[in-house]
Amino acid sequence: MAYLVSSPGSCGEFIQGYAEGSSFMVTCPVDRFSYALSDFEGKGDSLPEKAEKAVHHTLSYLGEGGRQLPLRLKSYILKGKGMASSTADISAAAQAAALACGRKLSEREIAHIALSIEPSDATFFKGVVQFDYRGGTLIREMGLCPPMQILIYDCGGEVDTMQFNSRKDLEALQKSNEKEIEEALSLFRQGMENRNLDLIGKAASISAFANQKILYKKPLPDFYRLGMAMGGKGVICAHSGTVLGLILPPDKDGTLVRSFLDEHLEGRVSFLDLVHITNQGMQCRKCDMNDFEKL
Repeated sequence: MAYLVSSPGSCGEFIQGYAEGSSFMVTCPVDRFSYALSDFEGKGDSLPEKAEKAVHHTLSYLGEGGRQLPLRLKSYILKGKGMASSTADISAAAQAAALACGRKLSEREIAHIALSIEPSDATFFKGVVQFDYRGGTLIREMGLCPPMQILIYDCGGEVDTMQFNSRKDLEALQKSNEKEIEEALSLFRQGMENRNLDLIGKAASISAFANQKILYKKPLPDFYRLGMAMGGKGVICAHSGTVLGLILPPDKDGTLVRSFLDEHLEGRVSFLDLVHITNQGMQCRKCDMNDFEKL
């Protein structure tokens, strides 16, 4: 019997910037996952570099350094777009390795391991959290997000997370947005407390536009204008990536909105996916190889 771990990706971040004395993100976990399988007979996959590091760091943390652990990884999250693909791979691989050793890592332990590899998202926590992605500190549990759909579009290209977060001007630029980010954070808390998509969407939009001075996305103004005209509640961006997301109510016809955006933004953005917010965080269960192959 093997252990199967799933960890969600994201559509960027609801909010990212500097406020209350630290740089942070407010997670936007969506229903696209990386899956890791461990403790089975046979040869494991050749893992991506960061997932491989996660396994080694986990085994070392557990006092199992030097152990050979076959592990397989499967992901349905696009790379280099700001959709937390690395975080999902790292967290799933770390937990699968721990389970194979008879341990289950806490969310904070996973955050510690992830931060030892790179600045990390925190989509493996349940619900939505405010997270210091450099220091690895859970600042605040924001609760369970109300249902929503998100239409995800790509502005093109790729962003290397490590290079982006090593920019010497990054913290100064984030601090210059502090007033806007504080406003966004206040609105987001109200939106979560009242399960109000209008407030959540307004908060996300403020953060997305504030981030233009840090990582400019030319299609953002038109994407926002057209999306809101079609009943959108706000826009989300990958603050260190290339994607934009339009927040839609759960009962909205996302296909119709997509057709409208495709027509009016042709050649400027590319449709990637229609996803839903997820509050489940990381999930672990026993399974057999056939279950993994069917994913």
